[in-house]
Amino acid sequence: MNTNQESSEKVSQILGALGDLPASPAVVSLVMGMTSDLNTDVSKLSQGLSADQSLTARVLKLSNSPLYGRARGVASIEEAILVLGFFTLRSVVIATATHAMFKGAGKDSLAQSLWEHSLATAIASRLIARKLGHSYVEESYLAGLLHDIGKLILTQKFPEEYTRLVSRHKGEDIELYDLEQDQFGFSHTDLGEALLVKWEFPQDLIYAVARHHDLEIEAEANSAASIPLIVNLANGVAKCIGAGFKSLSAEDVTEFESLKALKLPDEDLAAIIEDLAENFQEERNRFL
Repeated sequence: MNTNQESSEKVSQILGALGDLPASPAVVSLVMGMTSDLNTDVSKLSQGLSADQSLTARVLKLSNSPLYGRARGVASIEEAILVLGFFTLRSVVIATATHAMFKGAGKDSLAQSLWEHSLATAIASRLIARKLGHSYVEESYLAGLLHDIGKLILTQKFPEEYTRLVSRHKGEDIELYDLEQDQFGFSHTDLGEALLVKWEFPQDLIYAVARHHDLEIEAEANSAASIPLIVNLANGVAKCIGAGFKSLSAEDVTEFESLKALKLPDEDLAAIIEDLAENFQEERNRFL
């Protein structure tokens, strides 16, 4: 059986268990479409975003984050687009829309824990990519942000079953994706891949979400194919600051195959964990 057949059958299996997958938030579709064309008129993109007042406020708030290197305040959506650029704006908007999806599932729930882990993984992915001088910094951020989107769908569709799986994962030395495979016949990575295909996301991003556990260790270090390695490492780094179902130590992460494949020195890893600990709460608070 070829890869396309396997993928098609897996998607059919997912749809059979879950029904139709959620549609992409309208604002995500707008931004993904308009920012994919570098010749898009900035004023038209600004008008499209400004139609959503809540989103406008959040984009301005997030675009003033120190993580985006701002020396002065951004006062308008059009200025945010000009200053941040299409790719960073895409990250801000998708982060905002993704947060709304997680928030809609309940504040004091698995979804809230998943959101915090996803945000921490996204920030860690960006820090790692920057430290590596990687060509795909914002793509790494988005892959980190969306890497567990499949878990969110599972918490919504099977709240009791998935809560039990997470509890078992916390108490036993077994990976959650293995428990998912046994319970549902597919994992959160399969589900995330199917969802992003439906949302017509770029293939590199779909690949990163689908392969962040199933790694290609020989992937070229500075290519889109190495983004799953970055996300896998960032996933562990996030757990070093307590953002995850299980906590890890820096020593645990030094054993990651992704760290070895990316050839990131241990001192750089320590600096990234420290930077994440400093940045995460501030960035998290921007969504409150």
